[in-house]
Amino acid sequence: MPHDDLIRSYLEAWNSHDPERVAGYFAKDGVRHWEVVLPPMIGGPTRFRGHSEIAAGVKAFMDAVPDMRVEIDDLIETDSGAVLEWRVLATHTGAWGDWRGQGENVDLPGVSIYRIADDAIVEERMHFDPDMMARNWAPGLGALMSVGLKMWKRGRATKRERAAAPPG
Repeated sequence: MPHDDLIRSYLEAWNSHDPERVAGYFAKDGVRHWEVVLPPMIGGPTRFRGHSEIAAGVKAFMDAVPDMRVEIDDLIETDSGAVLEWRVLATHTGAWGDWRGQGENVDLPGVSIYRIADDAIVEERMHFDPDMMARNWAPGLGALMSVGLKMWKRGRATKRERAAAPPG
């Protein structure tokens, strides 16, 4: 099966809201990585290996956004897999780890890089911008993160300036 067809079918599984069906697209020892997450907000693992771990991770997300749908922004087939720009649209009504839904609208863009062999996903590396997620999904948290990041950057710049300054 062409890799892009496999990924389109995989997204249909996501949109069916069936975690076992999603996990079934992976090789027996396939791996799904969340390359960028906010552990304090979401909690839980960032790497899932094998069908049962992948299904459990997918279920946790689907429970948080039961009306979710995944849309394709762009899909590029490669010799060894595919690259997908995706967007999740949903309403956050459930819990995702420690992050409790309060009816927020979700518009979460991201990119997944897939390695595929024998018509199965061997590895998915999923990337998304946690600051964008927080600003769009939980605006109050996004503002807090932006302030924290500015303070962190300012603190680092101050340390560098102090280190470069002549003693005295």
